[in-house]
Amino acid sequence: MRAARAGKVIAPSATLGLDALERHRDHHFRRTPKRRVAGEKSALAFINEVGFCTGFSAGLGLPCLREAIAGEREPKIPEHLQHDYAIGMTWNIKDTLPAKRLVYYGKALAGRPSFIARDMMGAFLRLRIEPGGYAKLYQRGLLGHCAKLVMDALTKRGASETMALKLASGYSQPRHRAEFDRAMKDLQTKFLALKVEERYEPFTYVWDTLEHRWPEALKESRALSKSDAAYRIVRRYFEIAGFGNERALARMLQIDPVIVDAAARRLERENLIAREVHLARMPGKYSVLRELV
Repeated sequence: MRAARAGKVIAPSATLGLDALERHRDHHFRRTPKRRVAGEKSALAFINEVGFCTGFSAGLGLPCLREAIAGEREPKIPEHLQHDYAIGMTWNIKDTLPAKRLVYYGKALAGRPSFIARDMMGAFLRLRIEPGGYAKLYQRGLLGHCAKLVMDALTKRGASETMALKLASGYSQPRHRAEFDRAMKDLQTKFLALKVEERYEPFTYVWDTLEHRWPEALKESRALSKSDAAYRIVRRYFEIAGFGNERALARMLQIDPVIVDAAARRLERENLIAREVHLARMPGKYSVLRELV
């Protein structure tokens, strides 16, 4: 089929209908029995292939490890989570692979627990970390008081359990739990702190600073321009996902939509994607991997 012009309505066909686009995702998201993830080794291969994915949340237009383990689209969440094979394996992998520093794990995509491959870490950090560190963020009003105190404690003490951080920050009382939890989510979203271990007797999390845990990725990020970092991420997304709405992608990745737009324009100039495509039965405009048009 001839490449689509911007704004052209593309009717369903054997090559471009929504079903064909979803089959592209089925293959690359490993939503088929033949390509399903079967263990830790294949989980690492999957994360490295897709570059970044959610851990448990399917249906966002992003690859999902639980979905890849199940080998099907958006597997139902059972009433008893402990009986679900895919959830159980995802739960184990989120401990083992990050502990070996083979992948990054944290609330990085759409505010959900997510994995990022090592070769994509520098690009994400270049776009998501504000210059000047957490102290500057706090001074500018972009980081809450609880989060700032947690970072003070982690910087001084090193890796610490959750209760130690609650005590050090003064947020150990039950009435402060919601505020403390929000602070920890914010620190993960801003790539300032991350969980590095889960201990089970008794159950607790161990936290560390990203600067201490991933110094080489931070060094790599400083060598990248924002435009090149965005290009790496947006290109990998369209290669794997096949199609997507750029504004929705910017929200999910928590990246400035202006930078995403610039990366998409570059991909369009390189003839890798077609932009502003109307898909039958789908509202809005999409960018589509050119080989699928």
